[in-house]
Amino acid sequence: MNQVPLLETGSPALRELRFAVLDLETTGGTPKARWDKTGRFIRASEITEVGLVCLAGPVLEQRFSSLAAIEGFLPEEIQRLTGITLPMLAGAPPWEQVALKLVPHLEGRIWVAHHAPYDGSFLKAWLPEGVWRRHRLICTRLLAKRLIPELPRRSLQELCEFLGITNTRAHRAPQDAEATAEALQHLLQRAEDQGLDGEAFLAAGEVPWNKV
Repeated sequence: MNQVPLLETGSPALRELRFAVLDLETTGGTPKARWDKTGRFIRASEITEVGLVCLAGPVLEQRFSSLAAIEGFLPEEIQRLTGITLPMLAGAPPWEQVALKLVPHLEGRIWVAHHAPYDGSFLKAWLPEGVWRRHRLICTRLLAKRLIPELPRRSLQELCEFLGITNTRAHRAPQDAEATAEALQHLLQRAEDQGLDGEAFLAAGEVPWNKV
């Protein structure tokens, strides 16, 4: 894994942190199959699209995005929300192939999502344990709570409106990842202005894997 420079305190330098900013679109909110309290079996939701923006500190390095074919049902309300349809997914690669292309972009980086417990739950369920377990996961929503306390509500839309960020297509993974990455750039600047070091910044937004 790539190492980041350390300050004398042992904390990584804020602008030298390397990020993988992710957004996922899915068929629902159940990353793993389960039985509910009534004894009904609920099938696992599937990933339909992934968007990724890689940053070195605030500097854009690369992007990756892909649709992913599914085996199950795509609810009508999800199709209306995202604009992703079954015909679009019919020609997409299966998730295994998408994951094999995605993982090299994630290695050695801090994983970031706006609602990290949600996206993190799918990454935990749909990537090998050896991949996700060795990476930290942080949430821009939690970072905004620490760094922009005057903002009462912190959905991605509300955070973007506050920061003057234009999200060209909400609820599509590439555009949501792009908007989240831009929000992260603003949050990094605020952290720098407030004198936070790298570890304090990460601690303010970290979501432990046992919480997703």
